[in-house]
Amino acid sequence: MKNSSRKKLNLFDATMLVMGGIIGVGIFFTPSGVAASIPVFGPYMAMWVLGGVIAIGGALTFAKLGALYPREGGWFVYLREAYGPFPAFLFAWIVLFVVSTGALAVMAHFCTSMTLTALQLSIEAGDPLRTVIELGFIIALTALALCGVKTSAWVQNGFMLVKLGAIGAFVGAGVLFLEAPETQVVVSGILPEGTSTASAMMSAALPVLFSYGGWQMLGYTASEVKDPERTLPRAIVLGVCGVIVIYLLINLAFVRTLGLPAMAELGGEFAAEAATRALGTGAGRLLSGAMAISAIGVLIVTVVATPWIYVAMAREKLFFARFAELHSKTGAPTLGLLLQLTLASTYLLALRGEVIDVLTGSVVFVEWIFHALVAFAVFRLAKQTGTTLKTPTRVGAGLYLGFALLVVGGTLAQAEPKRISLGLIVIAIGALIYWPWTRWMRLNSR
Repeated sequence: MKNSSRKKLNLFDATMLVMGGIIGVGIFFTPSGVAASIPVFGPYMAMWVLGGVIAIGGALTFAKLGALYPREGGWFVYLREAYGPFPAFLFAWIVLFVVSTGALAVMAHFCTSMTLTALQLSIEAGDPLRTVIELGFIIALTALALCGVKTSAWVQNGFMLVKLGAIGAFVGAGVLFLEAPETQVVVSGILPEGTSTASAMMSAALPVLFSYGGWQMLGYTASEVKDPERTLPRAIVLGVCGVIVIYLLINLAFVRTLGLPAMAELGGEFAAEAATRALGTGAGRLLSGAMAISAIGVLIVTVVATPWIYVAMAREKLFFARFAELHSKTGAPTLGLLLQLTLASTYLLALRGEVIDVLTGSVVFVEWIFHALVAFAVFRLAKQTGTTLKTPTRVGAGLYLGFALLVVGGTLAQAEPKRISLGLIVIAIGALIYWPWTRWMRLNSR
């Protein structure tokens, strides 16, 4: 039973949840790939501005939908209202088996890597001890989530503030104080012969958007937010705008510290090198620690927010009724949390060191199919409900929809079967079982 007297998320909690769901580890890796595609300062920074504009479009989309339907389940609810139960079921199905549980496995794997690096410990990928540590992160954060959304938000706020402090220290050193002659490197390179700026920016778009992703997480926990009709839209837009400012500043620091050619050449090691140049010897370990903290923050947001989809599913009679039950004291979706823990742990145990290679492509590709559907849902639901969309929302949702279609079409056009097959297989299985499953659920709910 729902306990309405428990503490709920205020605007600060909600905004930190949005920012914590976006600022993960991508910003410490993707700039290298973007620099390799666009080694010219102006277009490079423009790509991060464009990514921010698209993220704002997504934020305005989810803000509008969150205000219209401030219920637990977020994205699932919007799809259910716009298209009916079948697409909503497929979305929840793919979140359960690929997007959320896969992302948890990937982030736990990465968090373990950064923690070991920071502590200067060496345990190879696939080693049973390393798998135990990865499982330990997910189990501990699931236990935290069982204490309730508000308790988890307090911990997430702390991690978020530490994360912002670490980024602020690097940005301050890289932009304001780094003046030694030996650090003045060539800022820009040149595009490869025959490559246009437009095509280079297109190839860099997906990694930029990957770094900006996560603004939708708050909507899953809408029922746990104070005054959700007002708080959800404000928190989503404020959170995304805050992330845009942070990303532009940190990219400026990266470029000023290393230069784009060096960023591209160093690959995944560029962030550690930038930290060492800006903050001195030993900063690489500090950066690894900061990246581990960042990963923990994203893990908290994902662990806490996603199970509310299964609550909404159960209340729509698309899942077992007991999943709609909340803990009598903490209000936590206990069964959803335990199911999520079980599946994410299974991925870690089954895939070991290959977890990132197998899951990342499937997570990104499949999720953007549903990004396109929810972007179009804004226009569909506005028409159904007779709601007038304000110009910023209409333009933002249109931009968001257009880009989502480009991502899906571009991925299929350049399909790498290994990277997209898992997501497509899971969608196909979900589609095949939907009708017998819903029939069985109806018969057993009488």
